[in-house]
Amino acid sequence: MNDNKLIFSMVIGVIVLFGLFMLLTGEEQDPVTMIVTNDAEQEEFSPPDVANEIIEIPAVELEEDFAERGAIDENFVEPLEEIIADQGNPVEPEPVSPTLPSLNNSDAFIKEELAALDGGSPLLRYLVSEELLRKFVVMIENISRGEFPERNLPLLYPQEKMTVTELGSEFYLIDEQSYQRFNSLVEVLANISTETAVDFYLHLQPLLGEAYAELGIRNTDFNDVFIQAIDNVLNARTAPQPQQLIRPNLNYLYADPAIENYSSVEKLLLRLGPENAISLKRRLEFFKRRLELDASMAD
Repeated sequence: MNDNKLIFSMVIGVIVLFGLFMLLTGEEQDPVTMIVTNDAEQEEFSPPDVANEIIEIPAVELEEDFAERGAIDENFVEPLEEIIADQGNPVEPEPVSPTLPSLNNSDAFIKEELAALDGGSPLLRYLVSEELLRKFVVMIENISRGEFPERNLPLLYPQEKMTVTELGSEFYLIDEQSYQRFNSLVEVLANISTETAVDFYLHLQPLLGEAYAELGIRNTDFNDVFIQAIDNVLNARTAPQPQQLIRPNLNYLYADPAIENYSSVEKLLLRLGPENAISLKRRLEFFKRRLELDASMAD
């Protein structure tokens, strides 16, 4: 079938459907008979009670009229579809990260940002008042070497003293209630979402790098030092609980020489207690995985 016959057949179908519609719905209108001719033959439609009024429409004129009025401009359809698609999928503006302050003026900024973070505000009561980033960098650098600084920490150390049970003959046993000194701090750290913590860390990287450069350590990147510090915590050795202690002077020492030779980080985790140590390690493991994933996606 050629294009002209196809168009003509479509016109006939439209007229017949229109006539049926008028017959079914036009109760008060006089019916009209329409005969379409195609030069060679004519078909007559004679509804009941219709006067001998015949309207003849040449098929050629119908074809031309349909072509002129029924054709759809494809150049118009595509832009219209694009407009509909744009309205159905509005573009959301990207969030704007707050501008970083200078390192010397970063304390107030850090506290404000933590207060706004999901799960970050409870951490504020454990922070020192000044030099937060510099002290944090020093602590991380120490942990990366297995050490733990005893002063100038970014976090407040519990005020409660370690409690022990005296066994006699200068031997002591760590009281398991001592572990509870760290419960609330570890809980706060564990409740900060991994995504929130990683995003906050990445945002602060320029300031952290600046603070690390002040230490005068060359040929290393602070992010690598941070990963090494996390690995030292994750790989820390454990020991049977509770441990026996001795006190040859003002400080307690582990009675087992092997445990006493543990790194400062490992002995700190022992003082946290097994449950707190596990919780902290789990959170750091999630943090490391997310940090490495973001780094691989950026590459």
